[in-house]
Amino acid sequence: MTPLTLLLLVMIAVTAVVVAAPLLLLAPQRLDELSGAGPGSALLYRLYGVAISALLVAYGAGALAAQAGVFPAAVVAMGIVSNAGAAAVLIVHPEVRKRAVGIAFFGVIAVGLAVAAFAPEWATTRFA
Repeated sequence: MTPLTLLLLVMIAVTAVVVAAPLLLLAPQRLDELSGAGPGSALLYRLYGVAISALLVAYGAGALAAQAGVFPAAVVAMGIVSNAGAAAVLIVHPEVRKRAVGIAFFGVIAVGLAVAAFAPEWATTRFA
């Protein structure tokens, strides 16, 4: 195992348990208590914006790899989880279920990435 591998695995494990799981599973009131972000606070929105920006950096790296003819498997897997997860969350929450455009956008991206995962050669072939 490399030092970078160890660092990344620790970061993944801690972030999954301490950040992702609570954000996905805890009641909103409990999240307010844990975060210290009271009603009207922009803290969680700003953190979410930073997380989305990190995803965009990874997608950019994937686009560069695909342009070079290399299939970015990790980026595709990340995109499937991110976009399918976003579509699923939007579908199950009644307060945003009416946002069909967002559900469709994330869903189509997830399906496109899944197709790319099953056909990586096609996904990295340049248009004629």
